[in-house]
Amino acid sequence: MLSQKIRTIAAAGLAAAVTLAGVTVFAAETRQIHYFSSRSASDDTMVTLQEVTDAYNAQGGNIELVIDSNADRISYDQKLRTMIAGGQMPDMFDLDPTPYAVELGEQGMLTDMDAFLDEIGEKDSYISLSLNYGRTPDGKLYTLPLELSTEMIWYNTDMFADAGVEAPETLDDLLAACAALQEKGYTPFGIGGGDGWPLLRLLATYPFRMTGNDFLNQLAAGEAKMTDPAGVATSEFMAQIGQYFQPGFSTTDVATGLNLFLSGKCAMYPTGTWELNYFTDENRPEGLNVSYFYMPTIDDAATAPNEYWAFGGIGLAVNPEAFDDEYKDYLTFIVKNYSPAYFAHQHLAPQKVEADDTADFDPLFVQIMDDTANLGETAARPWDVVLGEDVIATINDTLPGLCMGEETPEDFEAAVDEALEANAN
Repeated sequence: MLSQKIRTIAAAGLAAAVTLAGVTVFAAETRQIHYFSSRSASDDTMVTLQEVTDAYNAQGGNIELVIDSNADRISYDQKLRTMIAGGQMPDMFDLDPTPYAVELGEQGMLTDMDAFLDEIGEKDSYISLSLNYGRTPDGKLYTLPLELSTEMIWYNTDMFADAGVEAPETLDDLLAACAALQEKGYTPFGIGGGDGWPLLRLLATYPFRMTGNDFLNQLAAGEAKMTDPAGVATSEFMAQIGQYFQPGFSTTDVATGLNLFLSGKCAMYPTGTWELNYFTDENRPEGLNVSYFYMPTIDDAATAPNEYWAFGGIGLAVNPEAFDDEYKDYLTFIVKNYSPAYFAHQHLAPQKVEADDTADFDPLFVQIMDDTANLGETAARPWDVVLGEDVIATINDTLPGLCMGEETPEDFEAAVDEALEANAN
């Protein structure tokens, strides 16, 4: 919960922004805006959108934001496709810059956010890493970010001290720390492998350190294979680190993985700043001492240590057929007022927010704010956003077996290359 002072600051800042943004009064009849979201209704992005909507209405607007939340991402994606295929595209919805987004954009079924932001003069208000995450490979922007997320690996400082290890700087250090922790009787690494993407993040680490995003982009373009050096390095790394995951990791969801770490049952857990509230002094379980480190590097890395996972997260897409003047006025108000309100909930915002007084913020949030001020120019791209769905399905099916030692790196590489070839054809 925010302190009363922070709530007051947030309210005052939002009120000031409301006055500047202005509201055009349309028909007195309530206008419903339907938002199909992959986030839970209690997520602070949704809470903030409702706060901004209430502020809009207090200034003369007449919008009812109707949120249909489906937090299971796999079923969300399936339902969204079904809705769009059936001619029932929501007014706004969550969308990553996947090949499917490219397909919708080429058919004119998504609003051009570059043109919209240029029209209202707000493009420069966004942090570039946050905004540009939503761009498709051809540079098109069809979504607006609602957050700036960075990802890290949290670790139990007491377990690390007992095992005589420190936060790893390299991937070799990470494997050595896992071995030392296991020898001390700890489960080194907790992970929500059942949700797919946490394993994909680890899989992407070696290639990003070796080539930046070049190897990933070449895979997507059919110009590289998993049997290339970057692919071999990462499959061998996953075979090694997999032996340190908790039992049953392949069916563990993210929420359960988080609870394993918070209850002291594993030494490390990878996640992002969207779960930061669980680690703050106010909310962290009593007696649990934690810290974090960002993506470890390698010798002769192509990317700098301050370049890692940093992006805008799944973005907000808009149905162009519903995007009339009233809807545009409402979305303009959101763009001009959302980030200060979201920041007041102690989250990194997608736009530049002045933070003159952080005395009432949790020290952990302030520390991560300072980290983001020193981010490099390149951020790692998620594989499940860039590669085709069939390729990702193959990786998700075979990667747990590689981590459990049930198949060799060579078998994994062959399966992925076969899927890449089929996707190219």
